[in-house]
Amino acid sequence: MSENPHPTSYIPNAIPSEVPAGFFIYHATGDEGIVYADRNVISLFGCDDIEDFRTLTGNSFRGMVHPEDLEKVESNILTQTFNSGKRHDYVRYRIITKQGTVRYMEDFGHLVHDKAGNAYYYVYIIDVEKEEYYNRNLNSYAEMEIFRENKKVDRLTGLLNMNAFYEKAQEMLLDSAVKGQHPSCIVVFDILGLREINRTIGREEGDARIIALTETIRAKMPQESFIFRGHEAELIVVTSHYDEKELMSAVMSVLQTSKGNVLFGIGSTVSEIKFTTYHQTGTLLQALEEAQTDLKIKKMLNSDSSRSQALTSLVRALEEVDYDTEEHVKRTQQMGIALGHKIGLSDAQLTSLQLLCLLHDIGKITVPLEILNKPGRLTDEEWAIIRSHAEKGYQIAMSSEELRPIADMILHHHERWDGKGYPSRLAGDEIPVLSRIISIVDAYDAMVNDRAYRKAMLPGKAMQEIRDNTGTQFDPYLAVEFLNLLEENPALAVGAKTGSSEIRVFDHPDAQEIGTGSTTPVLYTHYMLDIDERIIETDDYFEKMTGYKRSEVIGKMTQFDLVPPEERDYYIKQVQNQFAKGDIAYLRHPIRRKDGKTITVICNGERYYDSSVKAFRSAIMMFEVD
Repeated sequence: MSENPHPTSYIPNAIPSEVPAGFFIYHATGDEGIVYADRNVISLFGCDDIEDFRTLTGNSFRGMVHPEDLEKVESNILTQTFNSGKRHDYVRYRIITKQGTVRYMEDFGHLVHDKAGNAYYYVYIIDVEKEEYYNRNLNSYAEMEIFRENKKVDRLTGLLNMNAFYEKAQEMLLDSAVKGQHPSCIVVFDILGLREINRTIGREEGDARIIALTETIRAKMPQESFIFRGHEAELIVVTSHYDEKELMSAVMSVLQTSKGNVLFGIGSTVSEIKFTTYHQTGTLLQALEEAQTDLKIKKMLNSDSSRSQALTSLVRALEEVDYDTEEHVKRTQQMGIALGHKIGLSDAQLTSLQLLCLLHDIGKITVPLEILNKPGRLTDEEWAIIRSHAEKGYQIAMSSEELRPIADMILHHHERWDGKGYPSRLAGDEIPVLSRIISIVDAYDAMVNDRAYRKAMLPGKAMQEIRDNTGTQFDPYLAVEFLNLLEENPALAVGAKTGSSEIRVFDHPDAQEIGTGSTTPVLYTHYMLDIDERIIETDDYFEKMTGYKRSEVIGKMTQFDLVPPEERDYYIKQVQNQFAKGDIAYLRHPIRRKDGKTITVICNGERYYDSSVKAFRSAIMMFEVD
């Protein structure tokens, strides 16, 4: 017999022990339960056996990941696998062992299906050094693939990809520093609802629309433009020697020629407002950020976009405390946008102004109705509460990524040109220009329409009030331009005169129609929490939304009991983060109804001290969204 070439300790097909690497399998959907983990994975987590490991992680892939890395990991997997059509992903994250030690991991996952169609992830995981974990910039399989193959071309469209864009941005920055490069404009085009097209019609149709939009852009935009493929359906056009005004006709031609709903955002390396000394030169990356912000807000204002649901809910909340919100918004938008065009605001500024007209008074949802509608003189304490709406509105906007671009403008829309406004006593050009605009149109509209505390003024008298306060309350340039606008367009000067004798009583049907911009019917409810998050008060519509009767929840359920168990830790963390910054929390999250159905809601909560019971309370307004 021939001699055995392997030592007697060799075990065929066995995984070597004590190697800081191994593999595990988990369900790719649903509860993400772990169905297998080898002994080395168990050892990586400092556990003794598979049951010990399952207890530590909650038998869930989510439970394996460090809580601070969970959002990044889920986003990477979603982008690399489920949204991209690939079967694999690559991601780095930290773990916390049973002993409380933080370890640094990278894993490579592969999506597979069994004969019944159930999806699983086969994941290979390895321990890496802390220095390697932080020093390498490649955090996704897609990035690693592009880096290794040194590719700068998008396979679908043949366009340069974002790696090439970043190189171009650096090149143009150097050119600008050396020889005075001409200002550049960036236009970002996007196909609205592409994910839905891919899901319902098929990815082939989605890809065909991206290719068709690419060809339209090549045909309609200036020939010397650089075109890049951004994320998902975004197509980025970079031009030099053209300002925004010169580009707009080409942009409109692209939109008119394209199939489906195509939106755009535009930014420039130079921002210049002719009625101030403001002149700022930025980089191409800053111009891209401006264009993408412009696009994001346009999506919020578009009724065909899923982003509009958040805006719908906020406008609904504002209408609860101000019955004239819909008409007031229409009037201020008409006047504000007309003034913006007259003074030459950029497209991005006009888009932000349109959103600001909708939400500048959003902080009023925190002001008691009896104070807002009080017909007589307000006390000093009541005035302080009214004035707090600017700061409350700022907190609400800062709690939402989509609204953050207008947060400062909301905060300062009651500042005065002479520095005697609130809350920060800013003066002159220190006040954001859009805040100065909304200050004028808001004041004028308030004067020419009835309020609970006074009758409407005639347009001529209201215009004289603006004229008399020019240079003190209002920006003198903007005030003159606004008065000229009203004289040139008399229809803008006329108020609706809704009638001061009307009492602000609000109906609460199951779903109410509101007609501001992109808004749609929503179902909502009010309820109250104590300091321990127990539900202590509900309205009649709480049962309609959640399925729970008042007797089943008062003093028996907490806010957290409404959240599905698998979402609870993440929800609690988000609530804590927002309340750590202020008294307002604004969240989009799932709740589980009594019948087991999960729905998505938007909650706006305010924490306050109730002096009548000497305890803290939280008032919640919850809206159902699609």
